[in-house]
Amino acid sequence: MKQLLICDDSKARDVAPLCRKLGVGIEVQAFYDPRVLEQNPASLEEHRQAIHGIAPVSVHGCFGDLCPGSFDALVRNIARQRFEQSYHVAVALGAKHLVLHHGYVPHTSPFPGWIRRSTEFWQEFLSGRDPNIRIHLENMLELDPELISDVVHSIDRPNLDINLDIGHAHCNTNTPVIKWIERLGSQIGYVHLHDNHGQSDEHLGLGQGTIPLVDVCQALNEYAPDALWAVEAEGEGIRQSLEWLGENGFLAGE
Repeated sequence: MKQLLICDDSKARDVAPLCRKLGVGIEVQAFYDPRVLEQNPASLEEHRQAIHGIAPVSVHGCFGDLCPGSFDALVRNIARQRFEQSYHVAVALGAKHLVLHHGYVPHTSPFPGWIRRSTEFWQEFLSGRDPNIRIHLENMLELDPELISDVVHSIDRPNLDINLDIGHAHCNTNTPVIKWIERLGSQIGYVHLHDNHGQSDEHLGLGQGTIPLVDVCQALNEYAPDALWAVEAEGEGIRQSLEWLGENGFLAGE
């Protein structure tokens, strides 16, 4: 059976019972916002209790305005501090997966400089980390898969790969999601699954938008067979997505 997680949309107590019922993992998303820990230090223990017994556990780290390939060292340092915070949350929650954003904003930096600075950033950040915690770099605004692929290739660490967010690829680029999958291939270690109509990041349930999902999921099975899939729809979209995956045979044994 495909290893599946449900993203909790910062509502771990609501989603955790469903994860236990279905025997699937959870992606804890509340701590993408650094204010959660700053305003409520007890939130870490509250989440630990809420997700007890669920596996695998993933954490979505901070990402807002963070730019690890920036030409400004002060900006890179802020990104490092927030990613450090996210890593320690993952450790505290016993997570084996940490999603962090690649952070590139199109047309703001030439590729060669970004690749060099980002590679140096991640090699330093990953030094001495627990090799059993996999870090997945997520695409968001990138116009095509080339840069994130080149960065991960340059870093060349076994515990670093790509989180392909199919919704971001569909609504923020003119490159078909299938082409992203074919280009990235086994560099994809983690996938965010949700749908949209190609205009904005709606986080709809699977089958509610215009992503060619059957073709996408088949391509994922072919080109990135070991990747974890995380349903990142909101509200009723979680149920819709699970039903869609089941009805189309993507939850069956492999």
